[in-house]
Amino acid sequence: MKFCILFIFIIISSLVFSQDLYIKDNPYDNADKYNLNKNAFKRERWFYEQRMYPFNFIPENAYEKAYNQKMYLKEKSGYYFDRSVVWSNIGPTPGNLFSNGNISSRIATVKYDPNNPEIIYIGGAFGGLWKSTNGGQNWSAKTDFEISLSSGALAIDGTQTPSVVYYGTGEATYSSVSYYGRGLLKSTNGGETWTNYRNGLPVSTYFSRLIVRPNHNNELLAALGTSGIYRSSDSGVNWYQVRSGKCDDVLFSLTGDTAYAIGSGQSMRISYDGGVTFPDVIGNGITFGNRHHFSYCKNYPNIFYAAVYYSTGTVSVYKSMNKGLNFTQLVPGYELTGGQAWYDFHMYVNPFNPDYAYVGTIYVYRTTNGGVNFQNNSSSGVHVDQHNMDFHPTDSNKLLCVNDGGIWKSDNRGATYTNLNTNLTLTQFYRMTSDPSNPSHLLGGTQDNGTQRTTGTMNWTGVQSGDGGEVCFRKTDSRYIIGEYQENGIFRSTNGGMSWVGGINGLTGTGAWVGPIISHPDSAGIFYTARQQVFRTTNNAANWTVISTGTSGTIREMAICKSSPASMYASIGSVLYYSSDRGYNFSQVSNGMPNRTITSVNFHPDSSKVAIVTFSGFGAGKIYKTTNEGVNWIDISGNLPDTPINDALIYHPGYSTSIYLAATDVGVFMTNNYGANWIELANGLPNTVAMHLDYNEASGKIRLGTHGRGTWEIIGTIAGMSGNNYNVPNNYTLFQNYPNPFNPNTKIEFKIKEKGFVTIKVYSNLGKEISTLVNNNYSAGTYDLTFYGKNYSSGLYFYSLFVNGIKIDTKKMLLIK
Repeated sequence: MKFCILFIFIIISSLVFSQDLYIKDNPYDNADKYNLNKNAFKRERWFYEQRMYPFNFIPENAYEKAYNQKMYLKEKSGYYFDRSVVWSNIGPTPGNLFSNGNISSRIATVKYDPNNPEIIYIGGAFGGLWKSTNGGQNWSAKTDFEISLSSGALAIDGTQTPSVVYYGTGEATYSSVSYYGRGLLKSTNGGETWTNYRNGLPVSTYFSRLIVRPNHNNELLAALGTSGIYRSSDSGVNWYQVRSGKCDDVLFSLTGDTAYAIGSGQSMRISYDGGVTFPDVIGNGITFGNRHHFSYCKNYPNIFYAAVYYSTGTVSVYKSMNKGLNFTQLVPGYELTGGQAWYDFHMYVNPFNPDYAYVGTIYVYRTTNGGVNFQNNSSSGVHVDQHNMDFHPTDSNKLLCVNDGGIWKSDNRGATYTNLNTNLTLTQFYRMTSDPSNPSHLLGGTQDNGTQRTTGTMNWTGVQSGDGGEVCFRKTDSRYIIGEYQENGIFRSTNGGMSWVGGINGLTGTGAWVGPIISHPDSAGIFYTARQQVFRTTNNAANWTVISTGTSGTIREMAICKSSPASMYASIGSVLYYSSDRGYNFSQVSNGMPNRTITSVNFHPDSSKVAIVTFSGFGAGKIYKTTNEGVNWIDISGNLPDTPINDALIYHPGYSTSIYLAATDVGVFMTNNYGANWIELANGLPNTVAMHLDYNEASGKIRLGTHGRGTWEIIGTIAGMSGNNYNVPNNYTLFQNYPNPFNPNTKIEFKIKEKGFVTIKVYSNLGKEISTLVNNNYSAGTYDLTFYGKNYSSGLYFYSLFVNGIKIDTKKMLLIK
């Protein structure tokens, strides 16, 4: 490729700068520096880096703002399809990964119901809370449409019937979905309905631990990672910070009189007033590090264990015989492989027998002799990367553990395990695609569960371990498939996915965490991929040849035009390049584009001149379109929520008007008027990250890979201009203002079904009219206006819509200064 020296400098600078600040923002800063070359770190950096750039942070209210924009659009316009056409889940339910057996993907937290151990609750990484009522044999999702599906911690209050469930959203580890944490969800009816409580909590929450105080069930403590220790005295409704400084874990004694906290910002503290205050404990024998967890034996409450992860990548275990006042080191750091315990780490003691204790890092380590030694249980069939554990309330032999593969149970204190992933759908997809000649044949690359494959059933099978990535069928013969594992490690199949071999011959350099693979639309055997250069194969990845000069950055995205395959795009960070000679030479074509990471490039299927490009990050401008091969670009983001766009496609099944679909962090949206208006595509999709779109021409099906709730499909014709949001309104409607609460301004929208005289008035909370916003004739249509609150005091206000003198509706709005 030919790149301008100026752009090379910009790319190098931006990559180095963003990496430094990525580390800085990590709550496990020193551990991450040690783990720069660990795969768990690299995948989190890949996910976060694009969302942070170029600001090098994610605004703490970014997700909620986008979520509210989505809800506002939904209230105003509904869905493109009517409610009879919905997203339908197509698995993996479950997946399968070689010796691990059934898998469901990453689970962050797990709890038995203390009143009925057949009831189990789990929290998926970004799949929300799930419940089983038969000991884990079957599961049902309970929070699909709540504000956050990012799971941090669970607590169960068993003093009430049914038990009260507290679900803390947002992980304290630096996981790729942590920024979605939005306070506490509470259920008093077994998870059937939820109330979101956030008063006093940070805008973005990261729950490491959540506990109910024994004998005082209205009091809770929460370890919120870098935000410190928080306490509630009214059953989770209101919260206040007890102490700042990073806190990893909190515990209550059996009676609830004593509370314990530990973390790099806390050292270890003991509270003798139920968690109201936490004075220091000085010189208790623990050498504190980067991440800490502890546990005690309920039958022998004097006995505590603590595990500490250090920036060197090691873990040490300590034991106390006097309720945490003094500890002795049991296991020095070199004996337990922490490796990446900034990401996967826990410490638990069997509540019935203190000789049995468990440390979870990459593997489960178990002691059966009170900590004299810990044994690696990696041969027990449990998936790697441990996150949490819980024990049966009455049977000392039974326990549950959760990790990057899902949930496992043991009936013999952790000697062996059986998976409980039968009908959990939590897979975190990066990419997915369908066979052009067999629409039921799907493959997708996932986080930590390899590349998964199905031939039409809900059960998917792993074909490659590790972290999956792009998968690409040959357009002219789908027996030939190319996939990748992390950093563009190519593997290939010549028999429709039945078997696979390596395909890296000729490749040099290091690829993006998820690298590009594209198939030539006409020529047999030709595929393209990229690292720091563009590579081409003419023999289905048996060998690769460099066809471009080297670059200073890593190529993340590529596209080839179906109707004119000499035309190609490639992107490095925020810079786009175009080739008209089959990838031999590229020129920079980013004129008018924003300085944010490019996430996808899509040609119009019938024209090399037309293409759309999507961007991650936050700020104006998310989707851009060209009609002259990249010479100029125009913003077609319209009314899309301000959220990262992860993928898009141009849907053009013979209509005069092309339809654009966009997969975002808050759902899938479509436009059939070139971006002037966007609307959610269909009902039924959980509030998870929409990661990758696939359109199968043979079946007409649109598929979606999500980063937390598996894959979904929709069956329904997207016609030219039939979207219900573009029709004349069939009623009068006054919408809730947005944002609400607001300061100083807010938007009010309304619909008029036929021409009439429209008035909108604003009233104080005492009913006094303070402003007339509208007082004029309006034709049928949808309108919006802005209420300016600069000259008004904080408080509750009302606004009313009148048509031809008749009051239609009144809404409340709250001004907070």
